[in-house]
Amino acid sequence: MNGLGRRLTAVLIAATTTVAMSGCVSRPDSGEASGDGGTIRFTFAPDPVWDYITDQGILAEMEQESGIKIDASSTWDEFGVFAGGHADIVSSASYEVPVIEKETGRDTIVIGKYNMDRSVIIARADNPATTLADLKGQDISAFTAVSATLVWGAYAKKLHDVDFRSGGGDYNIIVSDPQQQADLVEKGEVAACVCLPEFAAPGLRSGELKVLYDGKASSDMYSELVVQGHEGPMINVFLAGSEWAEQNPEQVEFFLDVWQRGLSEWEANNASIIETYPQHFAVEAPEDIAFVQNYVDDHDWFVRDIRFDQSWADNESQVFPLLKETGFMEQDQALPKFRPSESGGAS
Repeated sequence: MNGLGRRLTAVLIAATTTVAMSGCVSRPDSGEASGDGGTIRFTFAPDPVWDYITDQGILAEMEQESGIKIDASSTWDEFGVFAGGHADIVSSASYEVPVIEKETGRDTIVIGKYNMDRSVIIARADNPATTLADLKGQDISAFTAVSATLVWGAYAKKLHDVDFRSGGGDYNIIVSDPQQQADLVEKGEVAACVCLPEFAAPGLRSGELKVLYDGKASSDMYSELVVQGHEGPMINVFLAGSEWAEQNPEQVEFFLDVWQRGLSEWEANNASIIETYPQHFAVEAPEDIAFVQNYVDDHDWFVRDIRFDQSWADNESQVFPLLKETGFMEQDQALPKFRPSESGGAS
């Protein structure tokens, strides 16, 4: 799976809020990571598109044509590797970047976009609730105390004037293993969950579970509440060390070309990619694989363009005023830097 579900112990955005945090990265002993000319050191959690372009020989062909190699390592602790200066590029949620910089001590820049925040609020189908306001005072499962939960907290504050946060507020938020969340909801042990939809595939497919807010994901809520029609917020952007990116523009462009090819392959072949790599979507049974394939048809969280223009960067950055005005981010928190491409991309 991708994005927020992978970052259960990552560096997270709310270091300065009242939410308890775990700093799982260490400060590097020395400054920027440095490549070796034609090599990009890339660290990423397991990903279906990366597996596909690797297994199909697409990556090797592009590397041979360009003379640039991507030295990729797969790990759940992307930020620990990045903090130690052992990676030039990692992935991150866009709204995690400010505290990643603070915790790692590295100056960074966002060079590309990849996955939108697909998290949803799920309850039993027989629960009359339609929003978080209807669940005030109840037990809610979340796969993280921060990250996606904070963004939903900002939406809940803006829409309903309720305090949805871990460690206090108007709800009892229980951090749970994402693979167990749907089961907890189905058994009635919690009223609802902040979930990634693929982890609830069996229950959603059978009709035992439902998605609140008329089926809207976090990215849909952002589009309605913050920036109309915006593609975001992102649970996966590609984040590079600023000095490395400035010194290696050719490598940056090659990296983006590789992922643009990957996104094109996803657009053309997502059904077969899901079937080939179901483990990345937390499904196994054929009927659940089919459910995820159909879900992606209607709620695809992969972007079409890896590159972005300044307009998109400005719109994505509006997540920070949202977090600040709703009390989930300090007013003086520094904001991340974005590297728009001249060729732009969806804004």
